[in-house]
Amino acid sequence: MKKFSFLALIATVLCLFGCGPKETQTPLGTSGEYVLYSLSDAPDKVGIKKANGVPITPNVYNKISYEQNLFIAQLDDKCLLLTPENKVALQSSSTISYNKDAKCFETKENQKVTLYFPNEKSKIMGNFESYVPDHNGNILVKENGKYGVYAQTGKLLIPISNEMLLTNGEQYIALNSKNAKLPMLKNGKITNWSRVKITAFDKDGKEAKAPSLAQVKKLVK
Repeated sequence: MKKFSFLALIATVLCLFGCGPKETQTPLGTSGEYVLYSLSDAPDKVGIKKANGVPITPNVYNKISYEQNLFIAQLDDKCLLLTPENKVALQSSSTISYNKDAKCFETKENQKVTLYFPNEKSKIMGNFESYVPDHNGNILVKENGKYGVYAQTGKLLIPISNEMLLTNGEQYIALNSKNAKLPMLKNGKITNWSRVKITAFDKDGKEAKAPSLAQVKKLVK
């Protein structure tokens, strides 16, 4: 009788272990280094583990994608950019996506844009109307109708105060009105070149020798 009771106890313990939540895994990314996992008692929630079974995040997220060695995770009404150490690099109430041209992650909340550069681990934020990478590896931005330049480190190289901003090789050519009461632009075009002030900057934002008016006219054309 005692032997039977002992065997029954063992069977009950094994059943408890065997009847627990079952784990499902799917590969995450193409490197084979990470997997998504979910448990049978919460099948709509996912987490991240290394392929060797070491957990990185709990299974609390609605969905997770892998991009540029980082994880874009949806948690209810929040979007998070997570590192392999489970640190939050970026958080937003809007979608986070990867911009291949600018080589950064981007999100927009209301009118505010945030760019995160994974290599530099830096951010650029502003109410940008546009932002484009240039051949110097910097980001040319437009905000409130004015132009400026950021480095991918997050440093502002050229203030966002220029009416026009041209690139000429490694140089930036800023064009502004000499007198605010006598604007150089009309409908986005220069109407009177005598009103134009020309300033030049190198790729690091240091003031450089400005080109001649004739040279600038060719650039504008």
